[in-house]
Amino acid sequence: SSGINAEWPLRPGFSGCVRHHALLVVTVENFYLDEGKKMLRKDCILYRIFSYLALFRLDDLGFQNFESFVAPQDNLKMFSFLKYLFDLPKLQSWLKSKWCNIYDSKFVEDSILPNLLNNMDRAEKLISNLNDKLQNKPQPKKESTHTQPKPFSLTKVKPRSVPLPEPVPKVKPTNPIPSSTYKSPREEMELAKKKEEHRKRSEQMLDRVRTLSANHTKTVKSTKTQERLNTIVKDSEAQLKFDSYKARPVPKKIMENAAPIKLNAAAIMREDALYTKKEEEELKKIVGVLSGEGTDDDFQTWKKQRDEELRMEEAEERARKKMIGMLSYEEAMLAKQKLTEMNKQKVKRLKVEADKMLKEYLISQLQLEEEIRERVLEIQDGHQQAKDAQLKLQEVKRKMVQEVHAESKALMQIAFEESAREMERKMKMIQEIRAFDRTPTSTAKFVDLTSTAGFGFLCEMSIAELRERIALIKEEEARELEEKRGDILAEKVSYKKMIEQKLEAISHNRGVISQETAKVMEEKKKLKSPPQVRSTEIDAMQKKLEEKRAERMKYRQTQQMTMNTLPVKRSVNLEAEKRAMEERRWKELERTRERVAQMSTKSVGYRDTLLT
Repeated sequence: SSGINAEWPLRPGFSGCVRHHALLVVTVENFYLDEGKKMLRKDCILYRIFSYLALFRLDDLGFQNFESFVAPQDNLKMFSFLKYLFDLPKLQSWLKSKWCNIYDSKFVEDSILPNLLNNMDRAEKLISNLNDKLQNKPQPKKESTHTQPKPFSLTKVKPRSVPLPEPVPKVKPTNPIPSSTYKSPREEMELAKKKEEHRKRSEQMLDRVRTLSANHTKTVKSTKTQERLNTIVKDSEAQLKFDSYKARPVPKKIMENAAPIKLNAAAIMREDALYTKKEEEELKKIVGVLSGEGTDDDFQTWKKQRDEELRMEEAEERARKKMIGMLSYEEAMLAKQKLTEMNKQKVKRLKVEADKMLKEYLISQLQLEEEIRERVLEIQDGHQQAKDAQLKLQEVKRKMVQEVHAESKALMQIAFEESAREMERKMKMIQEIRAFDRTPTSTAKFVDLTSTAGFGFLCEMSIAELRERIALIKEEEARELEEKRGDILAEKVSYKKMIEQKLEAISHNRGVISQETAKVMEEKKKLKSPPQVRSTEIDAMQKKLEEKRAERMKYRQTQQMTMNTLPVKRSVNLEAEKRAMEERRWKELERTRERVAQMSTKSVGYRDTLLT
């Protein structure tokens, strides 16, 4: 593009990259560690070429030509690399120290650094341009030099009289678009508010009626009955154990035919020590009895009698509390039935008043819905006209967009063809560089296993001799392992005999313990069975309870007879009126929906005609 032959930088550039390979590798590797952490490693050859051009050939090449090499590359890659290469603090600090490790410091200061420092201002402009391209900022257009025309040397014409201008007709100013076109009408908002107020008022009235009917049926219990009920509930909850873990017992068939549990050595030794300890304690007791010491049998018999008496007293107290609770329950139920009868009469009066209010509300609601329906139809007609105008405007805009899209597509095709040609040229250059890197080099080495390394040590030996000595050491280790295995087997046999003897003693002790536990379980079952309680006080309370229960059942039967004889005509008439009102309302709603559907089908048909 700038008048330079594309093949000119290949020969000197290729030889220069090979000559200064070490310096270029150091520069690019430091770039990957600092600025290019997110860059791809496959682009390292590209960065080496540009670093060679910037460090050694920038004055010969010219910065304008250097810009022409940078322009077709990827903007992000070139921005990050040039920002790193033309950074003044890095050049004067650690980049310079790295280059001085490879070349002489005088060569670096005289030949490499001046190329970068002389062109620092131009490089900063180039970096800022690349940054603008990455951020999609508009590029400043170059000012074109226009030809300045010179006037002809002609004779001057005499000035003519200028006619008076005609008066410009004044056009009347257009009226602005009213704000009501983009807002919902005020009437509709007022109707919605009124509807919401009516709905809330009716809900409040309904809640009031419900709360009244529910509150009249409630009864207030006395403190005494409440305390008794609380005690009964606490006693029943104390007997329940929901949180306790209930283990499932093992089936009897499995227990009868079950094989003995296999214990490990530690468990056998532990159990044997426990049984031996128990046997020693029993022997001590027998020796004490023989020597004349007393036993605790008398104390145990007295304790059993005392426990039995306590159980009887607790059972009597429990039965007495139960009878008191049942009597209080029957008295409370009688009082509740009488109070509900009084409340039902009050509820009947309130229901008659509520029915009247509901009729008035339904009539007013129907009138209001009729008015809303008429206004909604008028508003829908206005909306339909606005939609038709909007569709026409959309059609005009769509045609304009199609024309712009076609022009942009043609321009994109031209740009794509130019980028493809540039890519082919770059690929050829990359293939030539890769072919040079892939030249094969011989790295084969020959090793003699019987010869030593030749360092002159006393213990020096060849690889073959080392293998023979390792084999002899392995044979000695295998012999020692066999001896150890024999000793371990003899110890295992003696240990096994000792364990078998202890298992026999454990099985005998288990049988004795199981017989003792069976006897204890039988005694516990006898204690768990509830004792029979008989007392005159409890019998009297039982009779009183039966009388109260009979009185309550009689009162309930009389109440049911009166409920069946009540007139049913009034409730039937009210239900029929409600159904008729609901049917009318649903029919009117269906009619309005049919009208809306017809209007929408008309608008869709008109839109299809416009699109076609």
